[in-house]
Amino acid sequence: MLHSPKTPADQTITRYLLPRLISFVTNTETEDPEKARGLIAYALTTFVISLKQPQLSAGMSLVLPTLLSRANGEENPGGVYPETSARLLELAGADQAAFRGVVAGMTEGQRAFMEGVIKAGRARGAGQQKNPDGKDKEPTIALRMNFGG
Repeated sequence: MLHSPKTPADQTITRYLLPRLISFVTNTETEDPEKARGLIAYALTTFVISLKQPQLSAGMSLVLPTLLSRANGEENPGGVYPETSARLLELAGADQAAFRGVVAGMTEGQRAFMEGVIKAGRARGAGQQKNPDGKDKEPTIALRMNFGG
């Protein structure tokens, strides 16, 4: 999926794998001892970011809800929220207009949940960012939580 440039065979394999990978990531009822869901979520995010428009918008409309579904279904949300937050911010950074377009199509509850995931992930990540002297680092980028909704 991440191979570039993509041959017709690569595109066919991607069309075959994409729905199965999304299904695996969102099915949180099965065990995941190897933590493969996180790796696949990362691969899906990287795949979408590597696309050009209009495929990027289409991919984002698939992967963004997939990430949120996984975060909603995990038994230990505190462990998956920072990772999901990072993936969401990567998608937003790749194409803000496409990201806003997908978010605009969400319900108010879905947007609130996404905002909560991002805030929880940032809060947990900020607690892990320390200067060598032990003091908290300031975030390097500010995130506005107005997603155009």
